[in-house]
Amino acid sequence: MAPILTTLVIVVAVTVWFITQRSSGENWPYHGSALKARTEVENIFLESWTDYVKHGWGYDIYNPVSQSGRNMANNGLPMGWIIVDALDTLMIMYNGTEDNKETFLAEIDRATEWIDKTLDFDIDQDVNVFETTIRMLGGLLSGYYFSTELDLPNNYSAIYLNKATDLGHRLAKAFMSTEVGIPYSSINLHNGNTMKNHVDDGASATSEFTTLQLEFKYLSYLTGNNTFWELVEGVYRPMYEKNNLLSSQWQGLVPIFTYPDTGIFQGNEIRLGSRADSFYEYLLKQYQMTGEELYYELYKVSMDGVKRNLLGTSLPNHYLFIGEKMAGLRGPLTPKMDHLVCFMGGLLAMGATEGYPIKEARKLPFWNSRREEDWKIANQYTEGCYQIYAQTPTGIAPEIAFFNVDNSELPYWKSEKGDFWVKPLDRHNIQRPEEVESIMFLYQLSHDPKYRQWGYNIFKSFTNNSCVDCESPETRRYSSLDDIVEGRLRDNMESFWLAETLKYLYLLYSDDVDLRSVVFNTEAHAFPVLSSEELAVRGLKTNWSIPSKRRIE
Repeated sequence: MAPILTTLVIVVAVTVWFITQRSSGENWPYHGSALKARTEVENIFLESWTDYVKHGWGYDIYNPVSQSGRNMANNGLPMGWIIVDALDTLMIMYNGTEDNKETFLAEIDRATEWIDKTLDFDIDQDVNVFETTIRMLGGLLSGYYFSTELDLPNNYSAIYLNKATDLGHRLAKAFMSTEVGIPYSSINLHNGNTMKNHVDDGASATSEFTTLQLEFKYLSYLTGNNTFWELVEGVYRPMYEKNNLLSSQWQGLVPIFTYPDTGIFQGNEIRLGSRADSFYEYLLKQYQMTGEELYYELYKVSMDGVKRNLLGTSLPNHYLFIGEKMAGLRGPLTPKMDHLVCFMGGLLAMGATEGYPIKEARKLPFWNSRREEDWKIANQYTEGCYQIYAQTPTGIAPEIAFFNVDNSELPYWKSEKGDFWVKPLDRHNIQRPEEVESIMFLYQLSHDPKYRQWGYNIFKSFTNNSCVDCESPETRRYSSLDDIVEGRLRDNMESFWLAETLKYLYLLYSDDVDLRSVVFNTEAHAFPVLSSEELAVRGLKTNWSIPSKRRIE
């Protein structure tokens, strides 16, 4: 392992500084300095985390209102769902804190001891391959990355990598269930038995098997086991070739379900929300992490398809949204948008600039009209997503919004400016990160202070409306909402409140985050950008291509 670790340090030695910079707050006149806002985020994280430690430690699911929890496995054994997911947020805040260094170090120690002594993936339990990969494998690998750069005990990195390697071997068996290499949705971690999706005629969610690549490629890099890399590369060829995905029929846009035994799409419903979202995300992020040009080309085809087919504007204020084509690309645009889709602002911004600040990116040889268009859409779309927060009584977004495109009247709650409706079953909010994620990327790339203001507004809306027993810092904790109109709480804290939402808010108020040196997986776990030259030497490279005759003209 020594040569691998040496290479990693060379590659990423300049990257972790991005969480050590102090926030000056220059050019951000709202609510004091950015450091003050960042400290507020840090304190809210500690309140949530401390409550979990006291009343739910080790549980995968935590209910902050009742201060109770449980594990997901049928036999009651833990998966580490919250502890592992929050690990790298503890590390980022430990490295950046002004006031709580000892507290964060003690919590890292607590989490690491639990991971070392209690967490065991040899568990007779069926798990979702996608969720377990992005949260558990991703969290352990990110913990490894930071532990090699921060002043933490030397043995911590081995603890994280050993657990990640064990889990990776168990999950990898899912790829071997089908002739075409697309994994079934679930696997038993103890015996390796795999299961198709129990509904949807056994089809897999398209986003799920195309959102494993960052994690397994980084694991391959760290362990020297090329099989991990080859398995996740293998899912693309059957999907692209058997469906002619780059043809005018699809234009790089994927239906939400795919049959894993054949790679052929099931149905033709197109959306960028659940079951499709991170397919697009990982095209760009594989290019960012490994330099594989094919994935950037595929990303561009898909983004052109989005721009041709899925963009709409609301009435009366003309906010940009991304809709759905439930009957395929030839069908009408449905003005329905999941909150999940709000990641697209940050994705388009990163795709346009490749992580360079916008003023610098516009001077580079690669800048062109396509990138300028994507940058403008990224800004406009992030504003549209911000409005689904700003136009509700609580300042918190619903899970799904239906946009007003023709001034018709629907029998649902309507936003105060009239731009969207929310159906009764969509009025909940489960502390999702996608909008503050995009806001963070847009701020770090533009340094436009409005993004810090928007992020702060969302942050305060969360803390003001989701707080339980708010009188004292010793009792405060934060829950999902059942109803963003009435402000009624739901007794649940999602792990991504700690892993993503508060992390992205923290980075929003950190200065000069280097977005060219680090890539966040879809659960906000950070991996280093790897040397494409080093990958090539190791034989870690793209092993498939699209015939030119299948490309869109």
